[in-house]
Amino acid sequence: MSIEVTAAQSGVRAHRKARAAAWGRFRASVPGMTGVVVLLMFALMALAYPLLMNTVWDANVYDPETGIDMVVVEKRYVREVVDPETEVGRVEAFVSDMYAQPGDVVTVRTPAGIGVAHPLSTDASGRDVLAMLLAGAGPALAMALTAALTTAFVALAVAAVSAYYGGWIDATLSSISGAVLLLPAPLLMIILGTSPAGEHIGPAQFGFIYGLLAGAGAAAIVVRSQAVTTMRRPFIDTARSSGAGSTRIIVRHLVPHLIPLAAVAMLIGVTGAIVADAFVSFLAYGENRFSWGTMINTAIRGRPNLRTLIHTEWHVLIVGGVAISLLAASFYLVAIGLHAAFDTPRFKR
Repeated sequence: MSIEVTAAQSGVRAHRKARAAAWGRFRASVPGMTGVVVLLMFALMALAYPLLMNTVWDANVYDPETGIDMVVVEKRYVREVVDPETEVGRVEAFVSDMYAQPGDVVTVRTPAGIGVAHPLSTDASGRDVLAMLLAGAGPALAMALTAALTTAFVALAVAAVSAYYGGWIDATLSSISGAVLLLPAPLLMIILGTSPAGEHIGPAQFGFIYGLLAGAGAAAIVVRSQAVTTMRRPFIDTARSSGAGSTRIIVRHLVPHLIPLAAVAMLIGVTGAIVADAFVSFLAYGENRFSWGTMINTAIRGRPNLRTLIHTEWHVLIVGGVAISLLAASFYLVAIGLHAAFDTPRFKR
């Protein structure tokens, strides 16, 4: 018995050493650390927004929804504009004064351009694009992190319990995963977000619900296959012989070997959640908060109350789209780093 215990202890020490080496490989992974840096950048953006609003920025100018910064100039209404600096055509004149006649001087309000006060310019309504970008970072990051952690945790828990106990527990959990798999999480979240209940779902709640669906469905099925294979390996029998309980075997011996696939599950969960949340916000549903999806919505709509002025504000659209893409890419890069660090023969043995 003492030989078995010694062998088990030796196996545990070797596994701890392998785990430490795996984290060292993750820190040496360029994609993984790049993803971490990008996530930290978004975290700093989320922290910077309330700090700037409470110290430097004027809410009347930099509020992402109601702030306005317009340049007021006087121009002459002419039928054919020759000098845009001093003249306006019929449409702009009508916006300023619907009763204006050619030859009249009208007051024109135009959004402030790029400058020290507005590094990313403003939209057609005079709202600061940088303020909109920073305001959307907090909700997006909270939703994404919640979705990622929930997806990974649920997938690991379902797969580990199912593979360890087997029997009717495995059959029941597998049936539940199969049923959830038939209901696409992004589509369900879009339906839920656009329903009346969507008004009461915050970013973290949205991410949690999405992660629960994604983790219990496809992610659990994929991770379970690795869990079943791991349960057949000799070190599991050694741990049982040494008297280790079910909790210790699952947490200390089984779960670490599932981390690479859990990282992939996290990637699938978080990217889908980011897209679903952005799409719900783009449709102008969900909780009353500003998000990057809202930015894209306003960029495409332009000025909805003036059909003649509807246009795509590309600088707002690109900023919002790039932010969404970078956030999704950061989790993708972290997943690559985790998979490369833990999915090695040295760690698996």
